[in-house]
Amino acid sequence: MILIIYTGNKFQQNISQCLSKHSFLYDAVSNFQSAESLLKAQQYSLIIVESHSNTMCLQRIKTLVDANTESWVVAVESDMSLADKVYTEVDEANYYEAGVDDYFTGAFDERMFSARIRSHMRRSMPNHENTRASGGSDERIEIGPLSVDLRYHSVTINGQLLTLTAREFTLLTYFCRHPNQVFSRNQLLSEVWGYNHEGYEHTVNTHINRLRTKLDKVNSIENGGQLVQTVWGVGYKLNINGYTANSLIA
Repeated sequence: MILIIYTGNKFQQNISQCLSKHSFLYDAVSNFQSAESLLKAQQYSLIIVESHSNTMCLQRIKTLVDANTESWVVAVESDMSLADKVYTEVDEANYYEAGVDDYFTGAFDERMFSARIRSHMRRSMPNHENTRASGGSDERIEIGPLSVDLRYHSVTINGQLLTLTAREFTLLTYFCRHPNQVFSRNQLLSEVWGYNHEGYEHTVNTHINRLRTKLDKVNSIENGGQLVQTVWGVGYKLNINGYTANSLIA
């Protein structure tokens, strides 16, 4: 189920017509207050929110992201035909830093929009294929100090629960399925985000940094952020082999 938050008819018309045409189920509201009421009553896999390229809107979207960690959040420029305007209070990087999973700008392209929404919806559901199982279960991944429970969409490190957004969960789960394997930013965009688009590499950087920050805050392990290692000139990997036992707190 998708939730659309919009304030302008043009924005709503483009998005809702596209979703309806491609048989997506959705609710639409005109403000954040109405969205909060729906979000208390229903879990949405994906939230599409209109952005206005100003700090007030950015803060509202950040609050939305922080309050709905199980949902993927996509921000869409309110007037995408004006995406190349000379000055805005905030830019694309600000939205990714606020925690959105995707950001649409430029002229509305129905084919691209529907393809990326379809990709987000696929990845919003737990994927049990190709899971490195523990104890014969296909619903859990145990690797180093990390335990991923696909049933409950949760991750623990040394038994301590991590609070992750839907995108961070998917990113860390992908690393756990392929420990010690190095992935380029473009590979991660393709496998985790579901698209490969030159110029979006900073999206990966931002989410990696947010994930590392959360791992670093876990008090049952020192320097947890080092589990996700940068391989200079190549990309990133889950550094299980290199993360030695003496990093753990006794």
